[in-house]
Amino acid sequence: MAFESLLTYSRVRESVLAASRESSEVGLSTPAIDGRPGEVYSEDAFRHFLTVERTRAQRGQRPFLLLLVSVRRCPVLGGDVPRAAWPGLWDGLAQSVREVDFVGWYREGRVAAAVLTQGLCLQDDAPSRVVARVTQTLGKRLPDAVAKRLRVRVIRLEPRGSV
Repeated sequence: MAFESLLTYSRVRESVLAASRESSEVGLSTPAIDGRPGEVYSEDAFRHFLTVERTRAQRGQRPFLLLLVSVRRCPVLGGDVPRAAWPGLWDGLAQSVREVDFVGWYREGRVAAAVLTQGLCLQDDAPSRVVARVTQTLGKRLPDAVAKRLRVRVIRLEPRGSV
């Protein structure tokens, strides 16, 4: 990793940890953000690491998968993931991904995401298998009202210039 990337990572990590400490004082259930498996990245940190992974994939000319989890909008409940469902969401995603993958907010409070980095893209049916596994796992951990509106998508991100 280049020095600039390390410096950016350090700054992002410090600001994310500070925000995490502040939010834990308010009672937010999102875990501290320090990159260990099972931890959750804020939107800014997640997008930073998504950019790093895109650069890495481009250099290696290999694709990766982006998993997006949201709830469909409804007039009564809106389109946000209810705060009470966050622990089940993060637990379910942690159970569905590997240690080398990372999870966090793609859109804070609305879209949770995971980057699936290694090996899965070689299999043509990987996106549909991931969607089925994640949907089933989250369906067991989320309240019924949320699970019924769940939307799980997997996007295969190809390096630019590849076929």
